[in-house]
Amino acid sequence: MLPSITTWKDGISQQKSTISTNAYPLGKKQESDEAAINCIVLDGRSCGDFRRNGMSKFLSVAIPGYAGPASRTVQRTLSKLDFQKQHDFKTELSEVPNLSLTLDLWRSARCRHYLCITIHWLDSNFRLKGYVLSFRKFRGRHVANRIRLHMKRVLVHFNLLDKIGATTTDNGSNVKAATTQIRLFGLHLHCLAHALNLTIHHGLNLWSKKTRATAKVGNVSDEQDNSIESADDEASDDDVAMDHNNESTESDADAEEDDEQFDQDDDSDEALSESDGEQPDENHDSSTTTSEGDGDSAKTSSSLLIKDVTTLMEKCRTIVSTIRKTSILNETVHDLAKASSIKAGLVLNMRVRGNSSYKMLQRVLVYQNVLEKFYGELDSLAGVTNKQRNKLMKSKFDRNDWNLIQTLRRVLERFEEATKVLSGQKYPTSSLAYAIITSLSHCFNNRSNDVFENDIKDMLINSFEKYMVRDGKAMTFIRAAAFLDPLIHDLLTLDDKEAAESFIINEVNEKRRSKSTMTPTNDLSIAASSMTTAGANANSTTVTMPCTSKGGIVMKNFLSKCGVGSEIAKLCSIPKNDLQFDSFWQEHGNNLPKLSVVAHKYLSIAASSVPSESAFSTSNYILRKNRLALTSRNIKYGMFLKDKI
Repeated sequence: MLPSITTWKDGISQQKSTISTNAYPLGKKQESDEAAINCIVLDGRSCGDFRRNGMSKFLSVAIPGYAGPASRTVQRTLSKLDFQKQHDFKTELSEVPNLSLTLDLWRSARCRHYLCITIHWLDSNFRLKGYVLSFRKFRGRHVANRIRLHMKRVLVHFNLLDKIGATTTDNGSNVKAATTQIRLFGLHLHCLAHALNLTIHHGLNLWSKKTRATAKVGNVSDEQDNSIESADDEASDDDVAMDHNNESTESDADAEEDDEQFDQDDDSDEALSESDGEQPDENHDSSTTTSEGDGDSAKTSSSLLIKDVTTLMEKCRTIVSTIRKTSILNETVHDLAKASSIKAGLVLNMRVRGNSSYKMLQRVLVYQNVLEKFYGELDSLAGVTNKQRNKLMKSKFDRNDWNLIQTLRRVLERFEEATKVLSGQKYPTSSLAYAIITSLSHCFNNRSNDVFENDIKDMLINSFEKYMVRDGKAMTFIRAAAFLDPLIHDLLTLDDKEAAESFIINEVNEKRRSKSTMTPTNDLSIAASSMTTAGANANSTTVTMPCTSKGGIVMKNFLSKCGVGSEIAKLCSIPKNDLQFDSFWQEHGNNLPKLSVVAHKYLSIAASSVPSESAFSTSNYILRKNRLALTSRNIKYGMFLKDKI
């Protein structure tokens, strides 16, 4: 009898495996497998990529005898690697005294929700560090209690209690309520990038009431979310108790691996479906500002302009979406653009993308001549339905529309620049928040010769003051960060400088008083010794530390007696031209030990939740269509390990 096909395949596979093993040294294979697994994590590849047909053929030529790691091998290794990296990361964080968080929720294309927490601090060289602290699938109801419980579990796992100075999130009511406990999460800060988006959308009324009402039908309204949240806050004791029981009976590693920790209620996701972290906030703000927008428009002379802007944006969206959805129209516009040496395509704006409206208007202006030629050929195009043709003709721009597009683009360009600045992850953004707020405020108050531009600025002012202007402790943090940043320091007004100085002096004195209740050692010696900088250690005033010279003893005694006021005076006198934040503090931190401790705390705070949102962009790529079978555990491993390998 002939052998079965399965037996024949097994024989061939065994033969290939034997050849590969014999031809490639075992030690070298382990090293190559480790490099391949790191490649899978960094590039977001699937676990079996190195055993696919094309890759196997390539490896047989590039590295004869080597076969990449199997999918099961990769998954087992990822689990071990995740455990090891978590241990190493926990050790690294134990040396950092001041940290900040960002938090965001996201819904994937398959309607699965994920919660991301990122952590940020300044290292010994005053360079900003930011990593993913937790990335988990979040099943069940997205209410404040459950989000708070998960965050607390993460902080306990990494031994971060009492170390968090601030947490930055969007304006969603659930995440705001979840992070109100200052003792655990520090001060809650509203994401400024999101605030810029809300300022534009509601100040200019970019979406009509009809469009907003339609959007609310497809998503649970914020009023419903609030009622659900309130009901759950009252009836979620069982959930909390059950989660605490699980915490007491399971190890931290098990709790991190078990996705069912989030499934303590039986309500289906469909009944309580929410979009990503920004959408509930959009619904909430649109419902509360629609009537306000009408009231504001009645108080100004630009009530007709509000309607004009809304109508114009609807025209833009209609033209762009109709062209992009119809192959004949899309090809025609593409050919006309190519003839005009235009490579970029038309862009459709989105509610959750802060700068997408600016980009849509900018591209429409680039396509002005192309669109005029396109409309000239529209009647003669074959295959275009009358409905499509009429739809496009109703949305055709006239001269006033083009003038308004020019003006809107010019005003929104400032918001585009501000969004880019706030989206940085390699430099402090809390200090830049001050520069952005004051710069935009000056822009609105600066009158132009263009009447349309002045009217648009007037439309944005009330919305800007509502979403962007900070007060209370949030503004206190921003002022302190700006005062300690050499790039922003000279931009502070006299009143803001005095307020920042007063806050910093109180901060240092309060820390000294709290330390003195535990030990008579000087407050800065304790704070500085917790930092790993050589400069900070050099300025420590602990009497048990040996001194190598008489000058060193004199300097230590002098610094221990100087108050923070003298350091502030010295900081103000130092020239700050062409000095980056990190290089400035590397050069002068030794002479400003008290202020350097404060700088580590407040300049590590993120002004936006962009770090969490960028992690979602990465995860969206990892969860692309050819990886729909990827488990939530593997996506958790991949997202945590990606920035640590």
